[in-house]
Amino acid sequence: MDSDYSKSDPDYSSDEEYSGYHTYLAANLPDNDGKILCPCGCNQCRAVRTTYEHLQKLRKARLAAGSNSNDEEGMLDVEMHENKESDLPMHYDKEEDDVPPPDAADDWQEVPTPPPSPPPLDLDADGDVSEEEDGYRNVTADDYREYDRWFAEDREEELGEFLCETITEEELDSIKMMAIRQFVYLLTLQRLGTQIASLSGIKAETYDCCVNVCHAFTGKFAEEARCSTCGEHRFDEIGRSRQNFQYIPTIARFLAMFNNPAFIEKLEYRHNYVQREGRIDDFFDSELYKNLCRKNIVVDGEDMGVKYFSGKYDITTAVLTDGVQIFKQETHSCWPVMLQILNLPPCEWSQVRNVIPLCVIPGPNQPKDFNSFLEPFVLECLTFARGVKAYNSRTGRNFILQHHPVLVGGDMQAIKHLEEMKGVGAKVPCRGCESVAIYHLAKRTYYIPLAAPLSPDNPARTTDAYDLLGLPNRTEKKMKRQLQRMQNASTPSEFEDLAKHYSMCGPTILDRVPSLQRPTLYPHEFLHLFLLNHIPDLITLWIGKHSTVKTAGCEDYLISTADWEAIGRETEAATKHIPSFFYSKITKYSKRVAPLLRRILVFLGTLYWPYCPSRAATKEFENTTKRIKQLRTEIAGYVERYEEYYYQYNYNRICVCKLTVHALLHVAEEVIRCGPIWVTWSYLTERYCREIIACARQRAVPSATVMKYVLQMAQLTSVSMRFHEVRKALLFGGSDVPVDTSAMERVYADYPNTILRFPRLPGFRMQPNMRKRAAAFLRTNVNLRQDFDAWMEYLPEHCERWGKVRLGEGGDCIRYACARNPSSAQGNRDNSFVKFEYEQDRNRYNGRDADMVKKIGCGRLDCILALTLPPNPDFGVASPQLHVLAQITVAKDAEGDASVELVSYTKFGKTIILDVTSIKCAVGRIETKAKNRRGEWVIIDRDDSLCRTAFTQDEQDYEGDD
Repeated sequence: MDSDYSKSDPDYSSDEEYSGYHTYLAANLPDNDGKILCPCGCNQCRAVRTTYEHLQKLRKARLAAGSNSNDEEGMLDVEMHENKESDLPMHYDKEEDDVPPPDAADDWQEVPTPPPSPPPLDLDADGDVSEEEDGYRNVTADDYREYDRWFAEDREEELGEFLCETITEEELDSIKMMAIRQFVYLLTLQRLGTQIASLSGIKAETYDCCVNVCHAFTGKFAEEARCSTCGEHRFDEIGRSRQNFQYIPTIARFLAMFNNPAFIEKLEYRHNYVQREGRIDDFFDSELYKNLCRKNIVVDGEDMGVKYFSGKYDITTAVLTDGVQIFKQETHSCWPVMLQILNLPPCEWSQVRNVIPLCVIPGPNQPKDFNSFLEPFVLECLTFARGVKAYNSRTGRNFILQHHPVLVGGDMQAIKHLEEMKGVGAKVPCRGCESVAIYHLAKRTYYIPLAAPLSPDNPARTTDAYDLLGLPNRTEKKMKRQLQRMQNASTPSEFEDLAKHYSMCGPTILDRVPSLQRPTLYPHEFLHLFLLNHIPDLITLWIGKHSTVKTAGCEDYLISTADWEAIGRETEAATKHIPSFFYSKITKYSKRVAPLLRRILVFLGTLYWPYCPSRAATKEFENTTKRIKQLRTEIAGYVERYEEYYYQYNYNRICVCKLTVHALLHVAEEVIRCGPIWVTWSYLTERYCREIIACARQRAVPSATVMKYVLQMAQLTSVSMRFHEVRKALLFGGSDVPVDTSAMERVYADYPNTILRFPRLPGFRMQPNMRKRAAAFLRTNVNLRQDFDAWMEYLPEHCERWGKVRLGEGGDCIRYACARNPSSAQGNRDNSFVKFEYEQDRNRYNGRDADMVKKIGCGRLDCILALTLPPNPDFGVASPQLHVLAQITVAKDAEGDASVELVSYTKFGKTIILDVTSIKCAVGRIETKAKNRRGEWVIIDRDDSLCRTAFTQDEQDYEGDD
């Protein structure tokens, strides 16, 4: 078929073109793939037909531009030169024929997309092809303009309508993720890092520091050429810094958060939080937050005329730090400093993707002046206190953003550096009160008992003691006066005497932050305080391996080695009857006694230590002010009994009175002041530190590797905030996946909070006894007018049987008993025991009218059935009706709430069928012979009112449960 351009050229015909092409084809036979080298000079191998059409298109383009075709002696002489691109028509695009790889620095959305090419229409019966049905081979400039009119970027409405009609949102997300990944794949690591840094808007600030990490050369040390502490030179022979650290600014990262509408909605949690009188459920119920909301912001003595957190999007954070030993067998350590965003919902707090890294103070030594490393952060806090202009992509408006750090968290060593206190081993070691410690001559250190030891010459004589509920607490005003006296000291010796007396090292730079003041905003961290320090100390006392106290004195608390090993073996054996999402499997119990006891305390506290108040303090998610005050009294009683039992007011046993025991007395009042224990829980710190340890693979200069990793993590997080589609592509967590259920799960419309999981048997035939139980349950709960025999006839012959069920809204994953394989690695943890609710007739034995009451029971899940009742008006079923049922073998006499009382059983009872929504959670069990020589099983329950572990991503599959 000749084109319009060929018809206008009398000197060249299609016959000549056809003859010249076949002459070339005869001299260049196709290869095995049927392709030949194109004669136009593009060095591309094409199919024979495609080559012919390609050469024809080039000729038409040259003729349309008015070029002189007399120089062409045949198609063999056609060449394509770069200097003749200006001769091509406007609608012609060289990339249609030879598309080079897109530039890696360009965005994937800018890759040119050719117009669609529909398949040619079927020929008419007579075989002729009309001009309108030319197979889209003759696309003109008008055709391109028509295409642009419909699909150009300025026609957003038409394009949106097209997408809605042809593609789903999930498919569109998948396309975007694939394109982003493909775009990233084209870059080298170096270019990828450069592009991410450019897109993030984050550039680290590098500061010099002492090679021995005495201090950073900032603030008052900025002009030093040699360290004023150790005397080491700041620069080497050629003028380069010998050691440095990077500070990552926070302003750009906070501004990037407001480019993500979904994240902005999460940041509104603080503003939308409803305070309830007498409740301590979140940080925003604390006295600290309420007091700040009533104060004006004062920056360097200037009243800004604005109250704290008066803006809807004002951000509140906690400063966290901890010392990290990078290599296990070496002393090289570093100190990461980060921010935790408190505006987010509690389930988002401990996600690593939401951490705000500030800096990593390099090792190998501990810094002697923390203030110098925090100088850049404090300057940014002062800027934020005055307000920073930001843009909210959710509202489309500018606003003034303010950020206020309100808490400082970490273990005792970290807080000692941040607060500039003497800490452990000082004469006044507690940062919460001014209780004076007692010096131990043999240990050459201070210990802090509540009462002084009794005199061996006169044991009946009373001794001085502190009031457990009236300790001499430190206050903000008192510490300011003490600090002023230290600064006014006339001689260095006087300064040191006052510092020893007040147990203070001097001012801290964090006092310059308007929202941070000592000592009220430095609460104790319960994980390190109790679980990681106090419990191991208890164990060493019980098994007689304490470094100083080898005997039980006048008490009897020692556990023999044989008994302790028996406890370990029984507890290790019991883990197979406890779901893995309660805690990990315990192995090598003799070497991991502390983790063993921590698990016993948290989950078996009702059985072993019902008097221990720390169990409630550890697990309760919601609380009241009244309960916290009661807890304060309980903890005081526990500390008093501890000293009576282990200290025994004996000077030689005073070393059991460590600061970690004394600090327990401040936990309850800090909960009222700073919020629940989980607010200052250091899980995020420990998780972040593990990430740092994992990336420190270079042993020569590990700090450089760590700082590079932290910077790139901050930049990547900022990019995912600024371009929220990238956040999905990166798949930071399961909660970002657009689909809530996997291909192995199913959710029925009538049971939105019940996720059934494979294995699945669709044509399951119920056994006679199972059919009777199902008929009895449905007769009671659907229609009582029909008798039992009628229901037996009405039930369908077949139903679905499912192997697992997952409770919605973060509930447990439960596997029914027959679907377990105890010999396999995945089935060695039993999560088939459940807690369920049911209604029971109180008058079932006396013949009176039914009086239904709710009961709580426990039992083994035997089967999960999904059956559909066919329509039948006699049974009150107008349309197909789905019922998901659970067959449970009841643990006899295991009634009651196992989270608040001891619930046990010795044997199984009857088997019943209930609706699957009656299942509330999975429970564990442990066998014990403490009260019954024949043995009994005690239920371990995580009640709904207690805080579920939310430190991992949603929808995560646990070991041994799938």
